[in-house]
Amino acid sequence: MRILVINPNTTVAMTEQIGRAARAAAASGTEIIAVNPIDGPVSIEGYYDEAFSVPGLLAEIAKGDATGISAHCLFR
Repeated sequence: MRILVINPNTTVAMTEQIGRAARAAAASGTEIIAVNPIDGPVSIEGYYDEAFSVPGLLAEIAKGDATGISAHCLFR
């Protein structure tokens, strides 16, 4: 199984932490791929940031779908 874990903000350090946590919790044999969008808010602090993160989030989901991802997980 391949799970795409998406951090909806653009903070790479946070994405790396999320990826480590997801890998620690995943079942043996599960591949965790942690990503974040190139464009969007640095952090999500309210409704505006949430809305601003949607285009990048959807782009990451589309990329994952094209590469055979089994499931998506959004961290917020």
